[in-house]
Amino acid sequence: MALITYIGAVIAVSAATPATIDQAGFAALTYSAVGKITEWGEVGDTSEDVTETTLAGRTYHANGALDGGSVAFTILIDGVDAGQTILTSKNNTNDEVSVRITDPDGRITYFHGKVANLRDRSRTASTMKGQTGEFRVNSATVRV
Repeated sequence: MALITYIGAVIAVSAATPATIDQAGFAALTYSAVGKITEWGEVGDTSEDVTETTLAGRTYHANGALDGGSVAFTILIDGVDAGQTILTSKNNTNDEVSVRITDPDGRITYFHGKVANLRDRSRTASTMKGQTGEFRVNSATVRV
């Protein structure tokens, strides 16, 4: 398999959640692409490390509850973008938003959660006007 970059990846959002947390449920939603996105952080569940130490002095590990975590993202403000409008209007609300990531090789990743903490980027001579935020994942990650 050839190495690929994420150049050309498309992040799209929906202001709805799927009826089922699977490919069919997520695919049934209508999505709007988020334009001028410069970064979408790491995606995927991590498991809690459940440990128990015996009196014999050995610690045992088990995989516990799954957590999609918080995914950082950065966008450049364009003012006319339906995807950006969904992110900004749902910011710091308890409304769920679904995400579809389409990678250049055709792989699709779905999940849903909440948008939080949109903030203006640092103003420097070498940055463009934009915002950073985080997406708090509340569902399993579905990869197609």
